[in-house]
Amino acid sequence: MSLTDELRPQRRPSVAPAAGYALSLLLVAATTLAAVVVDQLADIPNLSLIFVLPVVICAVSVGWGPSLLAALAGVTAFNFFLIAPRYSFHVADPANVLALALLLITAAIVSAVAAQSRRRALQAWEAADQAAALQALARTLVGSADRAAIAEACAGALARLFTAPAAVFLESDDDLQPPALAGGATLSAADEEAARWALASRLPTRGGAYPVEAAVFDFWPVAARHGSQAVIGVKLSGREAGRPDSPERLVEVVGGYLSVALERETLAAQAMETRVEMAGERLKADLLAAVSHDLKTPLSTVLFTLQSLQKFSKSHDAKTRAELLALAEAETARLSAMVGNLLDMNRLQAGGVAVRTAPVTPAELVLEALGRAAQALAGRRVVNEVKTAAAPLMVDASLFESALGNVLENAGKYAPAGSTIRVRAGVDRDAGWIEVLDEGPGLPEPVERLFEKFTRGVSGDGRPPGTGLGLAIARGFLEAQGGRVEAGNRADRHGARVRLSAPLATASLERA
Repeated sequence: MSLTDELRPQRRPSVAPAAGYALSLLLVAATTLAAVVVDQLADIPNLSLIFVLPVVICAVSVGWGPSLLAALAGVTAFNFFLIAPRYSFHVADPANVLALALLLITAAIVSAVAAQSRRRALQAWEAADQAAALQALARTLVGSADRAAIAEACAGALARLFTAPAAVFLESDDDLQPPALAGGATLSAADEEAARWALASRLPTRGGAYPVEAAVFDFWPVAARHGSQAVIGVKLSGREAGRPDSPERLVEVVGGYLSVALERETLAAQAMETRVEMAGERLKADLLAAVSHDLKTPLSTVLFTLQSLQKFSKSHDAKTRAELLALAEAETARLSAMVGNLLDMNRLQAGGVAVRTAPVTPAELVLEALGRAAQALAGRRVVNEVKTAAAPLMVDASLFESALGNVLENAGKYAPAGSTIRVRAGVDRDAGWIEVLDEGPGLPEPVERLFEKFTRGVSGDGRPPGTGLGLAIARGFLEAQGGRVEAGNRADRHGARVRLSAPLATASLERA
């Protein structure tokens, strides 16, 4: 049985009062017929005790009233059909009067005892049902992750506990949210007004009484320690005969569960906000560290170069001035690339990357990316194995070239001078790929961590300059256009391998 089934209202077996009394008379009639037949066949002493049987059956099955009627009807039937003179209510033998009196007294005692046992059994049954409902509610609340599920579980438990319609309101912005209903509950405008009054006054209300006489639900306010408020409602009005003696006891238990669950949900939301704030602070700290550590060098170089050209321009020959200008240009380009990476990451986080895909050949993408990363690749031997006739990819050329350029720059940073960097392309099912292989130190484990922001492949002060955003940006740009990035170490363990995959243009056109 599921938890939802456990929380549904359970109907206890019951018999209508009229049916109970009719059953008692029917049992007495059947018992009388049996007694007459037995009396005709044999002379059995104490045959009157057979009339105790319908009394016991009625007391156990339908209650004290029908069992008492069965006792009176049994004594009457025994007198009329079995005591001489028969078929009259006159009793000729005084001893039979005593027998009738003893039969009535015995039947009454048995009726009272059996009815009391039935009441205790029903009370035990009801207590067990309530305990099961509360246990199911506790299990449900442990696994509930949102306020709506919490309210729904509590409403279902109340409907089962009281076998009556129930509702649970949660507060939101100084007003009540639409309620969670159970047990076939329907709320009128008067009921909702009474619920708001209970929330505002922090006092319970009773249906059909002040302050909203037209309401039919009883309402109780529930307050959690961290400000969450709720209102519990149960339709008990109009059923005074079957109204629980102290419904507040069960309502307080469910209200306590509800309060704890709402408090836990509030604390979980606050903890999530705290984690988000901490992550934001760490991001700011990482950004500040990246900017202060990696932008300081190019800025200092540019500043030194300009100051040198300004103060000592007359003492510098043409070759020296050209070298200084080239150095300033290179550092400015590196600074511009770093700032560009920061801006690209900001676009990714803000969801502001506009993707416009079109068929582009891998050869075109590689040539453009090699041009972007030319400075970082200086001093390395670049082998371009991408063929001009390679199958075109369906990509946003600008985004893909930027991603590939970042991968090539990383390869240039970590591969030693004079080493070889290879670029090749291929097809895997309906996707094409471009792969960059270098002869550097390889990627540390776990490789997946390198795709996080501000993460470097090498730690320590000897690491190459950069903001640690290259692979993160490459993945973001590729995923934005339906591609992916994979990284790992080469099979020969002599360097790193990074593969950028994207849909083939032919496959995309066939699907369209």
